[in-house]
Amino acid sequence: MKCKSLLLLFALPLTASAQTAVTLDMDRIVTMSTNSSMSAELHRSVYEESRYKWLEWQASRKPQITLETTPVEYTQYMVQRYMSDIDRDVYRQRKSLYSTAAINVEQVMERWGGRFYANTGLSYLGTFGDINDNQYATIPVQVGYRQDLFGYNPYRWARQTEPLKLTVAEQQKNYDTEQTAEEAVKRFFMLAAAQEQLQMAKENMQSCDTIYAIASRRFQVASISKAELSILELQLANARNTLTLAQLEHQRATKELATWIGLDPTAQLQLLVPQVLPTIHVSADDAIAKAEENNPHYLSSQLSILEAEREAAQLKQQKGLNASIDASVGLNQVADRFADAYRSPLVQNQVQLKVSIPISDFGRKRNAWLAAQQKVQSATHLSQETRRDTQLDVVQTVAEVNERQTIATQVRQALHIAEDAYTATLQRFIRGQANVNDLALAQNYWQSARSNQIEALKNFWLSYYHLRAITLYDFLKSQPVRH
Repeated sequence: MKCKSLLLLFALPLTASAQTAVTLDMDRIVTMSTNSSMSAELHRSVYEESRYKWLEWQASRKPQITLETTPVEYTQYMVQRYMSDIDRDVYRQRKSLYSTAAINVEQVMERWGGRFYANTGLSYLGTFGDINDNQYATIPVQVGYRQDLFGYNPYRWARQTEPLKLTVAEQQKNYDTEQTAEEAVKRFFMLAAAQEQLQMAKENMQSCDTIYAIASRRFQVASISKAELSILELQLANARNTLTLAQLEHQRATKELATWIGLDPTAQLQLLVPQVLPTIHVSADDAIAKAEENNPHYLSSQLSILEAEREAAQLKQQKGLNASIDASVGLNQVADRFADAYRSPLVQNQVQLKVSIPISDFGRKRNAWLAAQQKVQSATHLSQETRRDTQLDVVQTVAEVNERQTIATQVRQALHIAEDAYTATLQRFIRGQANVNDLALAQNYWQSARSNQIEALKNFWLSYYHLRAITLYDFLKSQPVRH
């Protein structure tokens, strides 16, 4: 059995730690874990990746301007020529110098699913050898439009999916960060329990030593038996072992929490455990509404359905008649001198219609389309299942929060009763009105009550932070959770 005492009655000086302790409460631990832990940094990095992809898509909707150029292309080769004066083909060496530059502008037309383009360019071709020649070819301006004629418009689908992807990524970041906060609360109470066990072990050691000294004096006057004195001596030895084990567990829990929140693993942490719970009343309907608004699982399911529908629409269009058009108008000119290359330009028009008619692919495209339709149904069923499971999780967690709030209040009341009972029994033992068994029983009740207090607080706060994670809503502050 263990033997304990209230420090109020038997307090002995404790050796101060050589290293200054860092005092932290639960809110500070949560803030540090969500701001500086490795997990939080990972969640922010994943979100930033999605945000930059969204910015890339936004930029792709604006005019894209490019310069395409071949500054220098030199060629030396042999050409075959017919010489009429000797009536035979001969080979002659030829050299050419080519250079070109063009500015292209392209703009996506989201409503119709095509692309508008415009360009201007200049090219130079010089030949050397048996024939020397210089030519300048210009396109002062050319504008055109190209698009597929049937069905599938990828830009219209992108307008639906891309903003939704960013929203899902933001909600997922908040959700993952809240899970990090939940883990921080778990580790906080692991250290809090170890801290309480260490404190009780120290009190154990002090009180057992004091009680053994009192019992030794009473044994001298034959007030207690040798057996009772031996039990107290055994309890003193056990208290020393318990203190050593508690110190080791406390060191382990301290290093784990310090590492998790980004502090030096050798830091000495002193936790301020919240003893009084806030008053909170959460209804299941309200929590479900918040989850539907903020939980990434809902939007992620909608996004999966939307992407499956997009794939099905694309495959449906591909399995039938396909046609595309590319039309452009512009000006061009060729001259031997650069100054003449922009004079009196000629009209350049082009219209291109492409048609693809499938004759037989042995059902390849049709089966791909049917598979895509099944994917839509699978995504819909998975969305319904996700919605059901999330709602069930919310309802169960709300019930746990409300019930554990009541349990924590009852456990705190039991702690006061056990503490008063132990104090009274200890005083009776000192006066010789209670035996060792009575004192040990009161000790065990008090010790269990203190451990139950930490456990009840841990269970409540874990439930509350899990509710925060799945709803992304802080019911204590009545505001959404944002990180």
